[in-house]
Amino acid sequence: MIGSHVRAFRCRACGYCCYRNKVWDSYLAVDEGTLAKITGEGIEDIASNLCTTPRQVKQLKCSGNQCSFLNKNNLCHINLQYGYEYLPDACKTYPRIIGVSTRGLEISLVFLCREAIKTIISQNKITFSDEKLTDLILPNNYHYELSSDDEYDIQLIKKYFEFLPKAIKGLQNRCLPLKQRLLILGEESLRLSECTETINFSATSIRDSLGILKEILISRTGEADTDYTEPYIDNLKKIRGIIDDNTLSLAEYLRIKETFIDREYDKYEYVLENYAVNFLTTNIYFFNGAAFGYTMLLLLLASIQLFMAGYAAFYRRSLDEEIIILAIQTVDTAFFGHMSWFSHKITAIIKQHGIYDTAKMAAALGQVL
Repeated sequence: MIGSHVRAFRCRACGYCCYRNKVWDSYLAVDEGTLAKITGEGIEDIASNLCTTPRQVKQLKCSGNQCSFLNKNNLCHINLQYGYEYLPDACKTYPRIIGVSTRGLEISLVFLCREAIKTIISQNKITFSDEKLTDLILPNNYHYELSSDDEYDIQLIKKYFEFLPKAIKGLQNRCLPLKQRLLILGEESLRLSECTETINFSATSIRDSLGILKEILISRTGEADTDYTEPYIDNLKKIRGIIDDNTLSLAEYLRIKETFIDREYDKYEYVLENYAVNFLTTNIYFFNGAAFGYTMLLLLLASIQLFMAGYAAFYRRSLDEEIIILAIQTVDTAFFGHMSWFSHKITAIIKQHGIYDTAKMAAALGQVL
């Protein structure tokens, strides 16, 4: 089941994914299959530009903040000199997340990449096909693997496969507002997780929800100075000028949304729908539980809306594609690439506000959508 946005993706050689910061450490790793190929064939100019981390993981060396194999034209020396099969898995497939299951390949996109974001803007509605991607270079190791021999319960896998197409169909039902579609998705996600909770978006006031979201964002961005490249930190500072200001009350936030976003929001709501559909096709819903996955999705969507408002206010212009790209890329870099941070710290922050169950966490975040 491969989405039309995955099929539409084309690398533009911007070089963004070849610049190092803590977000990219895992992407710099050289998988065992590729390492064996390089060392087995004695390709010294690649082998001599690998390093070993304190955790004994082989990685591509960096020259300053960029991969040492990146040339001045933002092209890869390994790919040009030796071909795709000598690239580490991450370089072969990025920004695709590729898994394999009894249904075949399961592929989604990571929106740390601008071109990946552009594909969900270019697709009015994501469609799916079982037809194989003939030009796709497959990794040596998959991000996840679901089969009848898997250690996971086969009945749970079956439930997940039944849930996914129904959930996508519901999210794409444009007869309902997106928020209503997300409410239905939340109820279905809790049932999949066998939770007894219910979603009630009126359970928490929007004022409290905004406070929770601000606290989460400030906590994340406050840690970012040592984590990211300078352009990314500069983008975060634009948002800090909005969210760090104690005068950002509910009324001020709604004024910013009304001034810079609401007039164009209906035109671009489909982008958030496509973002949510792609999120469903990642492995997060299955491996972390649908209730957790739903809460994370709500956090990402709420954050994207706040960042869109922040960037639009900073640049003093109405919502447009460039602001959407900037908001999605910043949010996915801050949160999506840090699952361990999200799982523990954000949950702790929400609980500090007295919200202990999954449904209420999702309801709180849903208030700012």
